Amino acid sequence: MDSSSPSDLTTTLERARELAAARDWAALAELARETPSEALEQAPELGYLCADALNRTGATAAARTTARAVEPAIRRAGDRRLLLRLENLLGVIAFEAGESAEAERHFSELLENASRWQDDEFVARASNNLGVLANIRGRRDLALTYYERALAAYQRLGHLRGLAQTHYNLGISYRDLGRSEEADAHYRQAIDFAGRSASEDVIALAETERAELRIRSGDGSLADRWLGEAQRRFEKLGDPVRRAEVLRVRASAARLRGRIETARKHLEEAFAVARSHSNLLLLAEVQRDRGMLFRDLRLEEEARLALLDAADHFARLGADDEARAARQAAGEQE
Repeated sequence: MDSSSPSDLTTTLERARELAAARDWAALAELARETPSEALEQAPELGYLCADALNRTGATAAARTTARAVEPAIRRAGDRRLLLRLENLLGVIAFEAGESAEAERHFSELLENASRWQDDEFVARASNNLGVLANIRGRRDLALTYYERALAAYQRLGHLRGLAQTHYNLGISYRDLGRSEEADAHYRQAIDFAGRSASEDVIALAETERAELRIRSGDGSLADRWLGEAQRRFEKLGDPVRRAEVLRVRASAARLRGRIETARKHLEEAFAVARSHSNLLLLAEVQRDRGMLFRDLRLEEEARLALLDAADHFARLGADDEARAARQAAGEQE
């Protein structure tokens, strides 16, 4: 499409805003692919929206290329709000690529700028994302501190989607602390706030985590029903990476019920998506689960290789406890 003239750029930008407001990321990503790169650089907000949609639909490499290309124009434009949005996106992209130090740098800069400019929404976003990094690194208390700061900011704003996301994050930290009842309570709060803000993605995320708690308690049947609903939501949203995460958890439910071939099918599909979209956390978790499944099948060498691969990916993310556990499962000594 020819989007180079000012009128064409304005029309394209208006369309991109409409798609973003409707959270139609698949259509917006398609618009991004149809729009020449030079047009994106001429209209910084359009470039940001396209990069965001590409990342949300799993095209992480293309998202990073687009975001970096429009960054100079966004900084020159002096639009503080747009700069905060871009800084957050660059941090998310770096995290998903396994570059945790770069992600932390972006999120820390985001928190500093948002605090200085008194932007509560991005104080909350930065705090949430720094909390995710802290939790992955095993620093649960620090993660909870960040999440409580995000919760306070979103409460001041009455930002229902933000509250949903933060309760979801709190649920994960309490899960990792072994406090399943508190984790489930936060997931249920996340679903409530997400329902009130039409945030289908957060509903599906929280449903997936609630199902994982059920699997840990030995209830694979109920878990699989919840996971089927989460998978349908992500398919509707056009999010292949999140759908693959659901498949990973569905494999755990199938394995619990003795359906080994079904579990293997789910994991192989999730593995293919994780590799093609370069999502390091998903790849680490899938490889760990593949390794454990291969052990069930007495495929010892395949199990060892998958577990060591998982350990390497976890280490890149700074998830040292998970990396150590994967190495020990593979029979390696520290």
